[in-house]
Amino acid sequence: METQTYTYALLDCSAHEHAFRDLTTRFADVQWKSLFDGTPEEHLVTAAPLLIATPRDNDKLIAWLEELEQAAPSVSWIGSPYALPVLAPMLTRRLQCEINDDQQVVLRFYDPRILLGLPSALTAQQKRYFFAPVSSWIAWEPRREERYAISIEPATSADIARFAFAPISLTLPQRDQLMYFDKENLYDSIIQQWRDTCPDDIAGIKPNMLREIAITAVARANSYGITDAAAQHLFAGLMMTVSPSFDDNSLVKSYLKAENVPPADRLSNMISALPSEAWEQITASKRMDALFELPSDPHGGRA
Repeated sequence: METQTYTYALLDCSAHEHAFRDLTTRFADVQWKSLFDGTPEEHLVTAAPLLIATPRDNDKLIAWLEELEQAAPSVSWIGSPYALPVLAPMLTRRLQCEINDDQQVVLRFYDPRILLGLPSALTAQQKRYFFAPVSSWIAWEPRREERYAISIEPATSADIARFAFAPISLTLPQRDQLMYFDKENLYDSIIQQWRDTCPDDIAGIKPNMLREIAITAVARANSYGITDAAAQHLFAGLMMTVSPSFDDNSLVKSYLKAENVPPADRLSNMISALPSEAWEQITASKRMDALFELPSDPHGGRA
């Protein structure tokens, strides 16, 4: 006897201002469950990840979800042998994640960018357990403008038992790998900052090249231990408006590597203290090829 497959969309309502309202008014008969049910965030239903039953004959619902999918990373598509009341709490359980041995955090797999990073970040056993309730899971990757299917491997009873009473625990390297997908937002934000503050400096640079420069800026900032987003924006701004190679300067390097100063404060300290002669030297020795020059430190490179 063939097993029935139920089809769903997992929608991150927080990515769209009116998604919850539209769902409950335009598609009042559609069945859905909030993955925040039974969690401390239960009251945030209008911004929750919603598991929505998507019968294949409901063309209007699917078209609406596809519009949201294209507007922002927020929708993934699931096939499962489990009906909605069973699958939803199983996925809610998988929101629980542990870092630093005992700190409980939310694993935001309802963001397609995080979801697509999970198969390579999780251990083989973690992956089998995590995807055990589904038979297929597909998400749109906006950079490549394609949908990607996650390879689902059958889980054993041992895989399931391993995580029956304790959540998935992520090591620092695993978290770093998943952070790559959060960096996509950071790169977009840096590019928008350039467009808002120095449009003349980026005139003529193609969008894909701008993104490569943003990647370079973040990687170079990381190589100095600067991981604060605001400080990384400042680093990128200096690269674009002052000199792509501003950190070649020995005095600049001394500020960026000052171990007695918190990394997030090093750039602002440098800007307030650097003498005018140093700024003139930085401008005079500008190297445009440094726009794409990644650091030699492997910790500062691409995630």
